[in-house]
Amino acid sequence: MALLMSSATHDGEAFTVVDQAGGVVFDGTLRDAGRPVPWAHAARADWSAVTAPGRYRVHAAGLVSRPWVVRDSAARPVIGRVLGFFEANRDGREPSPEHGPAHLHDATVRSGPLRGTRFDLTGGWMDAGDMIHFTATTSYAAMVLQTAADLDGRGARALRREAAVGVRWLVKAHPRRGLFVGQVGDGRDHEAGFRNPSRDDRSGLPGIAWRTAYPTRDAATAGKASAALALAALHRRGPARARLVVAAEQWYRMGAQSRRTHHTAFYNDPTWRDDLALAAVMLWRATGRAGYRRDAGRYLRKVQAGEIGLTDVGALAGADLCGALGRAKAPRGPARRRGCEVLRKTAEHASWLALTRNRPWATPGWIGWGQTGSQSVGGASAALAAQVGQLKTAEVAQRARDWLLGLNPWGCSFVVGFGPCSRRHPHHWASLRGPARPRGAVVGGAAPVRAIEREGFSVTGLFDAPRAAYEDRRAVYITAEPALDYAANAILLLAALSASS
Repeated sequence: MALLMSSATHDGEAFTVVDQAGGVVFDGTLRDAGRPVPWAHAARADWSAVTAPGRYRVHAAGLVSRPWVVRDSAARPVIGRVLGFFEANRDGREPSPEHGPAHLHDATVRSGPLRGTRFDLTGGWMDAGDMIHFTATTSYAAMVLQTAADLDGRGARALRREAAVGVRWLVKAHPRRGLFVGQVGDGRDHEAGFRNPSRDDRSGLPGIAWRTAYPTRDAATAGKASAALALAALHRRGPARARLVVAAEQWYRMGAQSRRTHHTAFYNDPTWRDDLALAAVMLWRATGRAGYRRDAGRYLRKVQAGEIGLTDVGALAGADLCGALGRAKAPRGPARRRGCEVLRKTAEHASWLALTRNRPWATPGWIGWGQTGSQSVGGASAALAAQVGQLKTAEVAQRARDWLLGLNPWGCSFVVGFGPCSRRHPHHWASLRGPARPRGAVVGGAAPVRAIEREGFSVTGLFDAPRAAYEDRRAVYITAEPALDYAANAILLLAALSASS
């Protein structure tokens, strides 16, 4: 799909597609594409009938597009590139191409009966452009990477290998009975600015050289951790599998007892039933106990209608119960029906966002903080729903993919180092080593102009709209900062599209 943006209408005019030798391989008619803020007119050139591998250009209204490359398994190089972000953000002694061993003193418990006790919390991933660890995002990313591996068989080994980095850290995050760690590091990391992580241990700075572990009783975090550990157990045998199941059950029981979420300075997940539903699904798969399957259906029945479409995890729980993730067995009865209902409603919400606003690049995600992450998981939900015949929403998933990789008002990819004019100045400590680092980072994407200005930044982009903008400036964290969940959701979207094609 190509878009022609202009000050005068070109609806109804002809366009052609030429190959690398200059021969015309397709001709068609431009069609009006809706309201294209900030331009006056937009016309769409649909040349999806061209499927032969090669390099092509679109000619329309006297203009020529940049080259398009058509090839088989086109998603796999993108997934490999995005996995590079996870590799860069590895911590402890997990090997990273961007830094040496780091944060080997982690971490000392901040509060509770074990206050002042140090536990081995090294390893895992740093969360985003800073160096803090969060159990919630580590769990979510590990779970999503494993889910993508189930969808993308040919890339499964690399996906599971990277997910194992997060799983190893999650095992450490419950080091003693009654202690569940939700965060390592804190706001002091921001105050220290960008730096080489491998130098932190020798810095002598409070909260940097010796970092703090924060206990949690957050049910949403517990559900995500339990789901990631139980899913990892499915691919282990013997004692290793048993240990992961025990850890998953301990996180699950904590969440079921807590039944509430806790706001933090960095993340606020307003829902928890969806997280415990996914944990119950994964524990059912890992243990075979029907009680967990019933728990999953019960939690999903209690997910409020207004929460569906806002919960990434609920969509994944629904997709599993509905048989959309390609796993060995799907349940029958009420749990399956409720799972299919949640998946369908999530896909309907994504479809409403992408298709009803009459804009040429409307996507299945709100314009807000972390837009690339929300639109990617919305697109993934649409692809999974289409795969099991819930809805005909494949176009919604394709829109999400295309927005991520360049079909957006800026004409640029939001994956650092991949695609046309990809972002070069992510808000990330690795940018100290030069522009366009770390490769594979998925930046936050478009955000409301008011939100950007509220954070103290000006909006200067040539193609920004009155309400939404993107700033490719390292300082502007609201649009330029990458994060684990953005990257994981991008991979999930691409894997779901590959599975449904």
